[in-house]
Amino acid sequence: MDLSVPRCGRQRAYYLAHRNLFQCQGCHYQTSVTANTIFHKTRTPLKKWFWAIYLVATHKNGIAARHIHRQLNIRFKTAWTMVHKIRQAMKKGNEQYLLKGLIEMDDSYFGGRAVSGKVGRGSGHKRIVLAAVEVPDNKKPRFAALKTLQDLSAKELESCLHKLVDPHQIVKTDGYSSYKILPNIGHFHYPKVLKEKSIIQEHLPWVHILISNVKNALRATFHGVSAKHLQRYLDEFTYRFNRRFSDSNIFDQLLTTCVYSKTITFAELRE
Repeated sequence: MDLSVPRCGRQRAYYLAHRNLFQCQGCHYQTSVTANTIFHKTRTPLKKWFWAIYLVATHKNGIAARHIHRQLNIRFKTAWTMVHKIRQAMKKGNEQYLLKGLIEMDDSYFGGRAVSGKVGRGSGHKRIVLAAVEVPDNKKPRFAALKTLQDLSAKELESCLHKLVDPHQIVKTDGYSSYKILPNIGHFHYPKVLKEKSIIQEHLPWVHILISNVKNALRATFHGVSAKHLQRYLDEFTYRFNRRFSDSNIFDQLLTTCVYSKTITFAELRE
């Protein structure tokens, strides 16, 4: 963590016990230990923050803000803001992962049924999500990524893939035309037209299991989420998924990530 004073960059300060702040010996700027973290300017005791982080980190399918509100005896608005700030930190934690090796990739639509009644591509007002799973040696999955897209154009896919996948990887997809961009940006592409369920299960088994599990978790735990905040819920799911083999340390990892992450305000969440 950067221990320098935010204003001047010096690393020498003294403690003001009467204000519970630190003051820089050079420029006399006063700051707290929670500055530039998700706890910045919080009025909620840090002990309750730590409990909230533990609950979010250890519930396999997530935990709703209403349960945090009841268990920690805090206002619902406070609990709702806290869990979204924690998810924002999880997003930062996910940025250290870029998928490598053999990758299964597909898109799906999240949200309620459109007025037209259509499902899948062209389903109207649902939110598009790109799902990718790293499958070492074509066996069990290791890491995953989930990213909301504005559309399924080749340009949008290219922009997204640079943030999710290491260069020059092997990517398996269905035969959708936009995925043809993959060889042009340096990946080895293995497409297959999927018209039967058995072919889907054979060619892209793990990414479809991932999509199904995420949708089930969102329905069961949160009873659906708004398109506005969907990406944060996806970040929460993938954060836990990518650390499932070290879940005994996941609280420590998430707490550290929260300390390194700048906060997002309630006003920004409601924009």
